[in-house]
Amino acid sequence: MRRILELGGEKTPIWLASTGSTQVLHVGDRAIPCALEKVSGNGAYLLEIDGKQVPLRIAVDEEATFIHFDGRAYEIGRVDPAETLDGSGSGESRDQMVAPMPGVVVSLSVAPGDQVTEGQALMVIESMKLETTITAPRDGIVAEVPFGTGEGFGGKDVLLQLEPEEETD
Repeated sequence: MRRILELGGEKTPIWLASTGSTQVLHVGDRAIPCALEKVSGNGAYLLEIDGKQVPLRIAVDEEATFIHFDGRAYEIGRVDPAETLDGSGSGESRDQMVAPMPGVVVSLSVAPGDQVTEGQALMVIESMKLETTITAPRDGIVAEVPFGTGEGFGGKDVLLQLEPEEETD
């Protein structure tokens, strides 16, 4: 079944086709031969692409699929195809870092008022027994850090807020 998924603010048609023992992941115009093997009942999988095996964890809720691998978490939003007919869509703010799923703050590297640069590590969170580093999406100044070390948060909670970007003419 074809789906429209949102990753990093971009909407992409995606579907998985099985032909006997092989699977092909279609992402937009790309066709990627792959194999996905469930390793355990707690969301652990082994993905094989181009002969490389990548361990990953997958969690699903009503609005999105969350994938943890290589020390990072990715949220893949599911888009109702009817919503795309009017051309409306949502882009994630470059001012807010939002929790990909419920978890706990393991460590903080910044405080309100701190100057940060794009890609700088801001905090480490733990979800599903996996640690994820939250990084700055742009240069800016930290406006708010609602959760402290050891505090729990829910999925979609704002973990950190940057001051709005100044508009230049």
